[in-house]
Amino acid sequence: MLTAFPKGLAAHARGIRFALAHKGYLGLCAIPFALALVLYGVGFAVFASHGDQMLAALWSPDAQAGGLAGALAWLYLHVFKYILYVLAFVIMYFLFMVTANILAAPLYDHMAGRMLALAGASRQGPALSFGRLMLEEIKKAVFVMAAPLLLLFIPVLGQVLAPAAAAMLLALDFLDYPFCREEERFGVRLRRLTKNPLLLLGFGLPLLIPGLNILLFPFAILGGTLLYLDLTGRSVNPPGK
Repeated sequence: MLTAFPKGLAAHARGIRFALAHKGYLGLCAIPFALALVLYGVGFAVFASHGDQMLAALWSPDAQAGGLAGALAWLYLHVFKYILYVLAFVIMYFLFMVTANILAAPLYDHMAGRMLALAGASRQGPALSFGRLMLEEIKKAVFVMAAPLLLLFIPVLGQVLAPAAAAMLLALDFLDYPFCREEERFGVRLRRLTKNPLLLLGFGLPLLIPGLNILLFPFAILGGTLLYLDLTGRSVNPPGK
């Protein structure tokens, strides 16, 4: 059980090594990498140029006011304003991260299917239609985003649990691509994958680190599929490669 966390961490290195050893996957990984860079660049530009206006729309206190109003204005301008900046940045960053995953969903599904075929999957189902796949990813994205954000409203404990929940849910999303090819029922997939919380936590935490996750996200589907194959007692042994 204690080895599950480092195994989840190591899956990212395994995914990168797999891509380097199989150049066809390396080329596919370049697409979500470029997509993530564009989305993050747009997000940062919007945040940097309009952050002050967004906060001003929330409240524009009179810094010259006296009494209680003046004290509240000082606290807002010198303390809470910067807390709101950090919170808005985290929400925006997470939003763009999840959006990048939704847009890359057809590619991730294709890569997971190819790896399952290499592993000799005997029960691999057909790829979902584009519309069905995007709908499923949007539903998962809402869940992935809502749970950690709701936890943030729980004092102290919520701030500790929210990153852990976000990491585990992101990891579950990547492992779900190969799993849904072999098991259609989401409830069954959810129950089986959540039996390995430390594995999910180890795999998901690096995906929350700004900067690092931009490099890891394109390969996370490979590492996640390799973890799924480990859980089902299989490995990828491509013939002649």
